[in-house]
Amino acid sequence: MSEVLVASDYDRTLSEEKDNFFISERVKKRINDFSRRHFFVVVTGRERRFIERLAYGLCPTAWVLENGALLLLNGKVIYNVPRGWSTTRYEVGKRLERNGIEFTYGEVIVYVNNSPKAVEKILSDIEVKVEWNRNDAMVLPRGVNKGTGILKLAKIMGFKGKIVGVGDSQNDISLFEVADFKVAVNNALEEIKRIADLVLSKPDGEGVIELLDMIEEGRLFL
Repeated sequence: MSEVLVASDYDRTLSEEKDNFFISERVKKRINDFSRRHFFVVVTGRERRFIERLAYGLCPTAWVLENGALLLLNGKVIYNVPRGWSTTRYEVGKRLERNGIEFTYGEVIVYVNNSPKAVEKILSDIEVKVEWNRNDAMVLPRGVNKGTGILKLAKIMGFKGKIVGVGDSQNDISLFEVADFKVAVNNALEEIKRIADLVLSKPDGEGVIELLDMIEEGRLFL
């Protein structure tokens, strides 16, 4: 089997909403075990401060956070943003504030939970991209997403094998676009299932365990 890197979303892929997105011990243990022999990267829109609490004890090969804008590898932080982004981000905040839209800043990007669709129009003349995760919006520099984040990480790592992308929602499409094999957990949105090469029989983290078992047992041909 060629070298494999599993790049997995976190919310509703590794963790369940009913558990307030805390990862289960069973899923954590399986990923940590897999990561000792293979490459496993968590690719999420979440900030580091939240993921450290929700996924405490999870030890993947690396992390791609803030929807591709922030990479963590071997304790090193790598920013995946263009020059001048801090100025643009400030302007984004001012626009949202003037329009009465609540938001928070991550280390790099801007988050709008339960976002009105008008956010895209409000920011249409700024060099940004609005990425959606169901009803939540993330404002990033154009050209920065989960796909570009995982490609940058793979280049830094010198990884030349196959990338298996796993996800459930709209902001996983960019990850699917760069993956050699696209996998949807069973609870994924229908638009994600339609473009997946494989739809798992189980939801959330149990689906990811199903995938890892398939890889290690030689039942997934890439």
